Amino acid sequence: MHPISSATIESLPNELLLPILEACVVPSLFGVCKRWHHLLASEVMPSLYKQIGKVHVPQGNVKEQALIVDRIYKLKEKLSEAAKVNAIFRRIFTLAKSFSALEFKVQIEEKRYLTLANYSSYLVNINRLLFWKKLPGGEKYLSREEIKHVFLGKKGELFRDWIAENRENITALDLSGVGLTYLPPEICQLSKLQELDLSENQLTSLPAKIGQLLQLQELNLRENQLTSLPAEIGQLSQLQWFYLNQNQLTSLPAEIGQLSQLQTLELAENPLKDIAEKIRQRFRL
Repeated sequence: MHPISSATIESLPNELLLPILEACVVPSLFGVCKRWHHLLASEVMPSLYKQIGKVHVPQGNVKEQALIVDRIYKLKEKLSEAAKVNAIFRRIFTLAKSFSALEFKVQIEEKRYLTLANYSSYLVNINRLLFWKKLPGGEKYLSREEIKHVFLGKKGELFRDWIAENRENITALDLSGVGLTYLPPEICQLSKLQELDLSENQLTSLPAKIGQLLQLQELNLRENQLTSLPAEIGQLSQLQWFYLNQNQLTSLPAEIGQLSQLQTLELAENPLKDIAEKIRQRFRL
């Protein structure tokens, strides 16, 4: 029998492996399954856990990535990395299922593989849909029969459609406390946006396209997990109120000093280590 590689294991659903392990009675089969379980627990899962960390914190070190991932998914420190990956995927699959129940009913085994591509795909589309909770009639819209059973990826495209239809008339958007772990860059197409509230989410970064919101006057990012800000933040020439309290920022881009209209900059409860002199002089920090 050919040895089982970690690449093979990465494409196996954990829900399928564990019942097999429990049901094994033939010694030779039991030995193979023990090898599968060993690879899953000691090779594949820790690697997958680290890759998930890079998805959320591309620039951070391994320790910082693990810390942020554990905070996002409210994981206990004592859990093994394999157990943490299982917990992360359970949460992601539960959210995805809540948006596309029929898809999971029909294809549940195919859709629950422990792969990074699988995780990233769900993450993007779930975050595209979470904002509907804040829109008037949004949840009711998603529950319509002709939409309710659409696949998750296709349903995520509804976000793009909404942006295309509303990019010229939306001036304020409140997405606070909806559970965002990723900010879809399509939001940056709302060219008339003046107020954007993203507080009380789990964002670790912002897309560089945030600099396209040239009419933005207020940006609320309180109580997230931001570890850095893009340099393009300095392009928000109309920004007056900028709230960054309770994040994970250790530094600020010097481009913040270009925000000539900025009146309020709140930075409390961040582990800031260094603030550029240009910013200190601009805001008398």
